[in-house]
Amino acid sequence: MDKPIAIVTGASTGIGRSLSVKLSNKYFVYLISRNKENLDKTKELINIQNNDCKIIVSDISKNESIDDIYSQIEHKEKIELLINNAGIGIFKNITDTSIKDWDNTLNTNLRGSFLMTKMIIDNLKTKKDGKIVFISSVAGLQPYKNSTAYVASKYGLRGFAASLREELREFNIKVITVFPGAVNTPIWDDKDMDELRESMIETDDLTETIIHAINAPNNCVTEEITIRRTSGDF
Repeated sequence: MDKPIAIVTGASTGIGRSLSVKLSNKYFVYLISRNKENLDKTKELINIQNNDCKIIVSDISKNESIDDIYSQIEHKEKIELLINNAGIGIFKNITDTSIKDWDNTLNTNLRGSFLMTKMIIDNLKTKKDGKIVFISSVAGLQPYKNSTAYVASKYGLRGFAASLREELREFNIKVITVFPGAVNTPIWDDKDMDELRESMIETDDLTETIIHAINAPNNCVTEEITIRRTSGDF
């Protein structure tokens, strides 16, 4: 394998799919998600570009899944980039937010990122090089009503990434946190947001900006980046 390795969680649709396709020009990409059918579509888009990748169907919020994911990665010494993108959005008031809603949101959005980061961190420390990207949300910067679980997970993700960034500076490992505003992705499919979606950021526009941050010169890093619509509240 000549290319370095990038690992993308939530690679089946939306931001994760777009990033995976763009990254495949430079990296061999491991695509991770729970939805094989959608991962197959991402893989097809990568193959059309004459690039290659590997699908891993898994739930990153579970301990046992992490060992299985790691065992499927070949040439682990080539791991250079982790995109912690997997996330879910449950938008309910506190009365209607069940314990299951809370656990599912925190486990996917925060715990999964912790487990995936822990999985590859020793590889990056040994190399004294690499990048870890967290796809958060503007909900990690300011609160929104009827979103307690989601906002808590994104605030937590920012704190985790910020602490990790300081811990890894001496190893030349760059930690980038992205705070997108409203992006036109499938997370809104079951929400009554048709009118708003017309003015949302398009996925490819967002990911072009993220790729630019990833490809910054080695002697600098964009530590946090907020990408919002030019108009609207979020």
